[in-house]
Amino acid sequence: MNLRKAIAATLVVSGMLAALAGPIPAGAEAAQEKQQEQQQSKSKEVKIDKKLAAELQKAVKQFAGKEIKLQDVGELDEMSGWVWVRSEDETYSVAYIQETKKIWNIRGKQSIDRISKKDQDEVLKVLKGMHAKKKYTFNKEVDVSEYYENPKQPFTQYSLSGKDFSAFVMKNIPGSTEKTRIGAAIEFSKNELEPKLLKAAAEAVKTALDRDLDVTKAVLEGSVENKTWKLKGGKVTLALDAKTGKVQYVHDGGRKQVLKKDITEKEVKEAVAPIAKKLFNMDLQGLEVKWDNSAKDFSFIQNKETKMVAALDADKNVVFLMHGERVYIEELYTE
Repeated sequence: MNLRKAIAATLVVSGMLAALAGPIPAGAEAAQEKQQEQQQSKSKEVKIDKKLAAELQKAVKQFAGKEIKLQDVGELDEMSGWVWVRSEDETYSVAYIQETKKIWNIRGKQSIDRISKKDQDEVLKVLKGMHAKKKYTFNKEVDVSEYYENPKQPFTQYSLSGKDFSAFVMKNIPGSTEKTRIGAAIEFSKNELEPKLLKAAAEAVKTALDRDLDVTKAVLEGSVENKTWKLKGGKVTLALDAKTGKVQYVHDGGRKQVLKKDITEKEVKEAVAPIAKKLFNMDLQGLEVKWDNSAKDFSFIQNKETKMVAALDADKNVVFLMHGERVYIEELYTE
C-alpha cells in the first residue's frame, strides 16, 4: 500500500473522525458481532517463524525502550498485505509486509516525554488558537506510530489526548516540505456552543433533511487556519466551516441510501436543486449528473470538477449532501 494512503487510513481509524462515533451495540447484537470478528480473525491467522519473531521482537524493543513479549501468531490484513503481530498485553503491535517480510509499522503507548517540549508547546499553541477559553492538560501517555518506508527517517505520528480533546503531531511526512504537522479535535457540550452556531446548524438540517436538530455532541477539529465544526444530533451529523459558517456536508444516518440506480439523474437533480440553492447557493442548471456505482451516490460535475455529491433514499429524500468532492464516508455513518 502507498504510504500516503496508509497515513490517511491511520488518521481515519485513530484520529479526529472517531470523535463522532456511536455507541457499541448491546446484548445479542454485540455478541454476534464479536463472534463474527473472532471467526474472521481466526481465518487470517499467520504463524510467525522463529527467525522473523526474533527480528520483530528486536524492533519492538528498540521502539518501546524495553522488552516487549509478542504473540506467536499474527493477523493478515488482506487489503494491505500487512501482517499485524500484537504484544501479549495488547499495548504494542508491529506490522510487516507479508510478501517481503519487511517491517512496515510499529505502534504503541509511550510516555509523553517521547515528544519534545517544543512540539508539546506547539500542540498547545494550536489548541489555544482553535479555542482559547478551554484548559488543556495532556495525559501522561501518548500513542506513537512509526512507518519504516525510510528506516533511517521513519514517518512518525504522535497522538495526544486530555479531557475533552485529542491532537496529533506528524514528523517526517513523506512527500511534504513540512517538518511537522499538527491537528486537533476539541469536544464541546451543547451549552458551550454559541447560539449563532446552533441556529446555523438547525437551519441547514431543516433545509437539507426537513428535520429538527437537537445537538448532543459537537467537535471542533482541524488547525488554527483550517477548522471545522462537526455537530451531531440523533442520527443526523453535519459539518460547518468554522470561519465562514458554510455547510460542508449534512447526513441523515436514519435514512437508507439507494444502492441501485433506481432514480434517474433528472429526478436527482430535481430533488436536490432547491436544497442546493438554499444550502450552498448553487445553481444546478448546466451541471452534469453522474451515478457512482462504487459509492452509490451522484456527483454533480462542471468542467470535470465535482461541485457536489448527493445520495438519496427510495423516497428521493436526501441521505447526504456534500459541497465539493466526496469526503471520507467514515465521517458520515455515525449512530
